[in-house]
Amino acid sequence: MPAFIAPLDAEYISLKRAALLLAHERPGIEPAELMEMFKHALFRREFERSETGIAGIDPRDDRNYPQLRIEAPNLNPDLRRLPPEHQPQEYLAATAVTIAQVLSVRDALPGEQETWSTFTSFLPDEAVVCNTLHDLARIPYSAFPAAAQEILGNIVLAKTKLRSWMLLKGYELPSFLEEAKRAVGKEPEAESAEPQAQNDNSDTARGRPRKAAWGRIRQLIRQRHAAHPDEPRSVLAFDAHKLATTEFDENDLPSVGSITRQIKSILATEV
Repeated sequence: MPAFIAPLDAEYISLKRAALLLAHERPGIEPAELMEMFKHALFRREFERSETGIAGIDPRDDRNYPQLRIEAPNLNPDLRRLPPEHQPQEYLAATAVTIAQVLSVRDALPGEQETWSTFTSFLPDEAVVCNTLHDLARIPYSAFPAAAQEILGNIVLAKTKLRSWMLLKGYELPSFLEEAKRAVGKEPEAESAEPQAQNDNSDTARGRPRKAAWGRIRQLIRQRHAAHPDEPRSVLAFDAHKLATTEFDENDLPSVGSITRQIKSILATEV
């Protein structure tokens, strides 16, 4: 990943720039509302999902992650006394956890620092991390301090990555992404797609052997939906698939896309 990404680089776009361009094409929607959407997606880890990956590129490639600008490793002892925002900086491929940690270090989390003490403590456990990201996704963007909004707005995405995410969400592509084609392979299938006259036995109906994990996945989806009835279908599918991978071999698992297409019928027969 380059240490510097020019605003004229046609391959990348900052979130604040994307919000401005999207708002220009969507009368009645303000850039702040679009930044709210991007912030929610960041902390919901939607940009880390395999379905939003750039086809033909290793999932671990930096281009498949949001790029966060932070200070570079300090190789010059003369610069140690400079404040962080004045030190030499470079871009880092970042996860939602990394972004939250940087906001914490910058004292840029919403509210008082002690509110987040369990997260900012040394090596917080997985439950604390998940709860923190859950809360950050749902706290209004307007409640984040100006320093946080600046950090979030300056996060950069590959345009192909942003395109993949928008297609997965079923959003109409803006003109500045129409030419940002995926490298190889099919376009991602929108998460809101409804099953097409299919039921839980769709694999069998097409003549393919039934995936062994389907029964367990239906159970997981129903349990999760009962506990979190407002959870989006795509998240239900993703979480059920993730849990099922700990219990079944890969060959026994349907894809997340197949699970998403079946959720309506699975919940319709919920008992």
